[in-house]
Amino acid sequence: MASDTAGSTGGPRNSIFDEAVDRKNSNSMKWSFANGFLAPDEAAADPLPMWVADTDFKAPRAVIDALHEAVEHGVFGYPGGATDSYLDAVTGWQARRFGWEVPREWVLQTAGVITTLKTAVQAFSAPGDSVLIQPPVYAHFHDDVLLNGRHLAFAPLERTENGYRFDARTFEAAIRPDTKLFILSHPHNPTGNVWSEEELATMGEICARHGVLVVSDEIHQDLIVNPAKRHVPFASLGEEFARNSITCTAPSKTFNLPGLQSANVFVPDRRLREELARQYERNVFPLVNVLGMVAAEAAYAHGEPWLEELLVYLRGNHAHFADAVNSATSQVRVLPADSLYLAWMDCRGLGMDAESLDKFMLTKARLWLDKGQKFGAEGHGYMRANLGCPRSTVDEAVRRLVTAVEGL
Repeated sequence: MASDTAGSTGGPRNSIFDEAVDRKNSNSMKWSFANGFLAPDEAAADPLPMWVADTDFKAPRAVIDALHEAVEHGVFGYPGGATDSYLDAVTGWQARRFGWEVPREWVLQTAGVITTLKTAVQAFSAPGDSVLIQPPVYAHFHDDVLLNGRHLAFAPLERTENGYRFDARTFEAAIRPDTKLFILSHPHNPTGNVWSEEELATMGEICARHGVLVVSDEIHQDLIVNPAKRHVPFASLGEEFARNSITCTAPSKTFNLPGLQSANVFVPDRRLREELARQYERNVFPLVNVLGMVAAEAAYAHGEPWLEELLVYLRGNHAHFADAVNSATSQVRVLPADSLYLAWMDCRGLGMDAESLDKFMLTKARLWLDKGQKFGAEGHGYMRANLGCPRSTVDEAVRRLVTAVEGL
């Protein structure tokens, strides 16, 4: 465990998260240069991977030990569904962390939040209908809606001096007669907005008025780095909000388990729950990875002290990265973040178009970041940096970025 000695940026010294784990030969999407994501000249620059939203941290010891025990058992047959202890761990986490009591019968297991979002789009809209989103927002909100033959209704967040805000008039004006769903990023990826009860209630009331179902992606719910903010599950606002909602959660971002394909979806309304389950079964064989279940249960039952230490470390990474970049150049600005291990950077001061900016970061700064245009037109001129990494990686990223900007 980390010592109690804190650094100047609030990050702990001698932290377990300081360990640099070599992922280059682990078939990691994030660290693989042979996966076709980069052009030959970009790969040749050997950019530092800080893009895909998984971390470079080992999972909690309790999770690793539970997986070892399951592997030593040696039999990997079909799972029998969610056990009582599994459901206790999943629902107990919501109660302890957010004060939200989730009845067991609301829980559906799925292979992931992205899988669930696609299934919800299919179950509760028809080809030609529209789905409401708030750009700049997670790429799958755009891509998977279009992939399924639906259209996008845009309610962009309003850019402010220091970040973004929700505007109720823009939100309601974006809803069309054919808008069936609103996919809520909560907390918001990539801006890091942590929505207040008032903002959530306004969104929910507008959606209810227009017959729009709220699908709340709360995969980053545990990663609130601003101590003054707290996560409020959308469905916890009240019975009417709960009945018109589907809440998507997973241990994958929190405990770095995305490769184990395990998620938990909370659907209070029985009709919606049954229809979502039917559509899921139309698409796939509805069993989840047995080792993913083991990992999820162990994480939710025993991972809280590890998470608390992680949040301190991430808070330090955010502060260190923002302070270092913002003090070194006025051409790139790291915006304040209230959540996520992801930093949203305004690079418009470099005067580059979106594609040139991406090329500059990959080949000159030698940083492999997520290009802002992935998050919609509002992301042009921005980049997203993954700070879920050791402080030494953050330091190297700062060095590369500042050197490249100074060389322009």
